Amino acid sequence: MSLITKQDSEANGSAQQQVPDWARQTAQYLRARQLATQAQLAPLAASARVSAQQGMTGARAWTAPRLALMGLALQEQWAPRISAALADYAQRMDPTPAEAPSRRRWPAVVGGVVLIAGGAAAAVVILNRRNSVAIETSEPDETAGAPVAGGDSRSRPPSGRETETSCSSGTMRLCC
Repeated sequence: MSLITKQDSEANGSAQQQVPDWARQTAQYLRARQLATQAQLAPLAASARVSAQQGMTGARAWTAPRLALMGLALQEQWAPRISAALADYAQRMDPTPAEAPSRRRWPAVVGGVVLIAGGAAAAVVILNRRNSVAIETSEPDETAGAPVAGGDSRSRPPSGRETETSCSSGTMRLCC
């Protein structure tokens, strides 16, 4: 080894030992400053945290009713408008237009005619039954009158007029 290299290596060795001492002293100094600064700032950070919490509470208390009112306004005013507009646009965009229902009036007319005819038939049946019951109750007793010529044992009314009517249920007598 040459002398120059030996001197360089000795110089490097002492320089390498001086750097860690300087770095160690600087680190210790910075650590001490950090602890001092932390001790000074800890109360300030705590008060800042409390202030921030109070500020957030106040901001939330101020914001909450306004957000509630905005939500109601959106729900009651804007949402129906937007919904109607979307439905309108969807109807416009639909490629198949809605067909109008066909108007068939003949079933209603036929139903009405059948209903009226049924009512009329029911009225006729009810009146015929009422008249037949009235005729049967107004006839005098069969033993009281004289027999009618032709072998008919029915009695004639006092006026002497008698009318016979035939119907599907049998023969009815109408007395006038």
